[in-house]
Amino acid sequence: MKQVLHFTHANGIPSASYRKFLNYFQDEYQVKAIPLIGMNPAYPITKDWRYLVNEVIQDIQQQSPDQKVIGLGHSFGGLVTLMAAYQRPDLFSKLVIMDPPFVIGKNSALFEVVKKLNLKSIDRFTPAGITLKRKDYWPSKQDAVEALRSNRLFKHFDEQCFQDYIESGIVPDQERGGVTLAIPKQIEAEIFRTVPAWWWRTPRKPPQVPIHLITAERSQFYQQGLPQGMHKVYQIHYSVVQGGHMFPLEHPEMTANHVKARLNKL
Repeated sequence: MKQVLHFTHANGIPSASYRKFLNYFQDEYQVKAIPLIGMNPAYPITKDWRYLVNEVIQDIQQQSPDQKVIGLGHSFGGLVTLMAAYQRPDLFSKLVIMDPPFVIGKNSALFEVVKKLNLKSIDRFTPAGITLKRKDYWPSKQDAVEALRSNRLFKHFDEQCFQDYIESGIVPDQERGGVTLAIPKQIEAEIFRTVPAWWWRTPRKPPQVPIHLITAERSQFYQQGLPQGMHKVYQIHYSVVQGGHMFPLEHPEMTANHVKARLNKL
């Protein structure tokens, strides 16, 4: 029986956008994924992400009831997968987390104060402000393609990954006609606003599961020293690949091969 590889996507980017990347694992693993995390009202977005973590846990239990899974997540998906592994290590055999948005050190306390006081400046600490200003309606799918292809987030995407994002991330707008985002920007912004920074001051130990972190040369998290900080505090080893924060969708084959190599060493 093949091992189950359970994938959780980045904030605002449906799992189907990663189809090309995940296809590279199909020969060796049973690939499972949460299609759209954060959209189920049974798992609301709160300041500690406890329900989002529960959504990952419940999805693993439903999709792989008889064996442990290899946890794989990108960005937000990597962070909630790691949090799930701290809470339920018995569900996981290994973890690979790709460029998770850690908030550690002195910034953790400052970020948590801003959250608790409900200060509007939270949108400057996170991508929430930029997200809310982003256009989320187009008269047609082709208009969306033309507008988004040159967007900073998407401009380095592999062409097939970009097309898969358009097919899964852009949906008909039932009220206005035209098309809009499958994951509303309000949902995406709320996830950014509620990153549980203070949580990172509590474990102070590595998870009880073999783990590896992958970051990228142009990632803001790598450039800010966050993977280095995670290695120092939590003894989580990391490696660096080419690309920016969205590297699994910029270089899907290279990233998949790198993930496989790291899994073989864990």
